[in-house]
Amino acid sequence: MESRIDPGAPSELAADPALLEFTDEERAALAARAPDALERFYELYFDRVYGFVRRLLHDDHLAEDVTQDIFMHLCRALEGYDPRRPLRPWVFTIATNKVRDHWRSRRHRDSLREVSATVAEGADYDGTPAVESRRGPDELLESGEVGDQVAAAIDSLPEIMKTTLVLRYYEGLSFAEIGAMVDRNETAVRKRYSRAMEELRRRLGSAIENQ
Repeated sequence: MESRIDPGAPSELAADPALLEFTDEERAALAARAPDALERFYELYFDRVYGFVRRLLHDDHLAEDVTQDIFMHLCRALEGYDPRRPLRPWVFTIATNKVRDHWRSRRHRDSLREVSATVAEGADYDGTPAVESRRGPDELLESGEVGDQVAAAIDSLPEIMKTTLVLRYYEGLSFAEIGAMVDRNETAVRKRYSRAMEELRRRLGSAIENQ
């Protein structure tokens, strides 16, 4: 039987939210910068955030620098963090904003990509179900034959599509959570994700069909 990815479902790689979320008491301790809570926070989130940034920037050293910047910002932002808020969306909101800041300051062409994606989002949506591929991006990334092609295809997506794809497929965030992070409603995020998956399939072409 063929293995197909459901564009509406997160990747199996997405961490169990329960593993990345703190209890009310732990969040309160984190907001107070208790050493034990800070240590657990770094242990749980540093590699995860680095992986998120690495998929978006496609550069090891650059991802390390941006991740360090993100955690410096997170540490400062703890002073205003409301421990009643879930931790994971708060962390990835800051991480997403930092990556977007980097894109905008470093490469003019990313601004052009964003305009292009925004225009595409304004087009009429005909309700056609999202395109499914035989294998998801991560399965293809693990294939030595097409891994580089998949990584390049993800990297070449417009910023607005790439961010949504990574947050949903790899990080397992809900469409509602992503919408709050990027200031879009849930329906718009679903459409953007479907377009990202469809565009990824189009750009990969035979690399997917032959797997």
